[in-house]
Amino acid sequence: MKFLVLCLIALAIADKFDQFRAFDEDEFGRTLIDTLQMQMSTGEPIARFIEIMRNLETSIENEQKEDDKANNEYQNQCTEDIKVLQQESANLERRTVEIQSILDELEPLRSYKQGQADAKNAWKVETEKKLADLVKKRETEKAEFDKKVEEHDYATFVIETVRRMFSDKNQSFLQMNNEAQWQKVRDYFINASEQAKKFEIKKSYSKMFNVFAEIANAAQAEDFQNSPTVNRIVNLCDLMLKQIEDSKALETKAEQKRLNMFVLEKGNFDKDLTSLNNALAQLTAAILGLDNRIQDQKRDLSDYNARLAAKNKQSEDRGGECREKAYNYQLTREKREQKRQLVSQIIGAFSANQRDFAEYVKLRGQAGDFRGKNFQVLGNPTED
Repeated sequence: MKFLVLCLIALAIADKFDQFRAFDEDEFGRTLIDTLQMQMSTGEPIARFIEIMRNLETSIENEQKEDDKANNEYQNQCTEDIKVLQQESANLERRTVEIQSILDELEPLRSYKQGQADAKNAWKVETEKKLADLVKKRETEKAEFDKKVEEHDYATFVIETVRRMFSDKNQSFLQMNNEAQWQKVRDYFINASEQAKKFEIKKSYSKMFNVFAEIANAAQAEDFQNSPTVNRIVNLCDLMLKQIEDSKALETKAEQKRLNMFVLEKGNFDKDLTSLNNALAQLTAAILGLDNRIQDQKRDLSDYNARLAAKNKQSEDRGGECREKAYNYQLTREKREQKRQLVSQIIGAFSANQRDFAEYVKLRGQAGDFRGKNFQVLGNPTED
């Protein structure tokens, strides 16, 4: 029965008390109406409630003013902090640009120096090869000359030996019979011809010795002491000795010319290599110096980039803190403004409709625990 009565009462005053019920649906508004109900239950004057509400409204406004001031100071500090951080980031970024600019100069210079060094080194390799070829050529020429001298000297020795056979009157050779004397001369030349066949250069000496052997062989029937062939052989020996001497002199002269040319060319190569080695040493030192500078600059660039990233992160974090603080401030301000407006509305509604408001509070008290959801259900059946 009590529940039915309460329902009827609620339906009867639904339109009349809509505004008051709206206050009661808000948690803070419900707390304020609870306060009014307590004031009425103690018998204190209603004016006291109005005073409390006005003081609360003033307190909320003052709270907001203090919060506004604190927020302004905080946001101003945020602006200053971010400005300082951004300036520090700008300084770091400017320094990275300066370092990169230095690297942009050093690295091409290093490449240019390396190109010079590569070219010098290639020239050095080529020069060393030419010098090695020259030395090898000289060794070949010297070996060939020595072989010519050896062959000339052998031919000279053979011919001088035969020459002495005919000119030395005390030799036992002269005591031989004709046939034996010519046989010895012939055999000697044949043996010399066989040896001359092994020559590498003057192979014509073998033919020359064969000619001498044939002359000696043809003269075997002659009296050795009075033979015209003896004079012929002696004359031929003298002629060949003169030709060999002239040929050896020409070879020696040509060898000296080759030697002089070798010394000159080798000297030029040695000068070139000395110059190239000096240039390469200077280029190597320059490249090493550039490498050290580039390494230092890259290390500095890496350090400044890391510091710049850290500073940007610090700036972003600080900006995030400031934005979060501003967001929370705005939420708090909106909630506080809602409370202030609610207090103001309650004051206005109570002042304009004091009798209806008092009646609503009395009915609220008679219904029991209307401060919670029960009264809201009665006032708004659509609520769960």
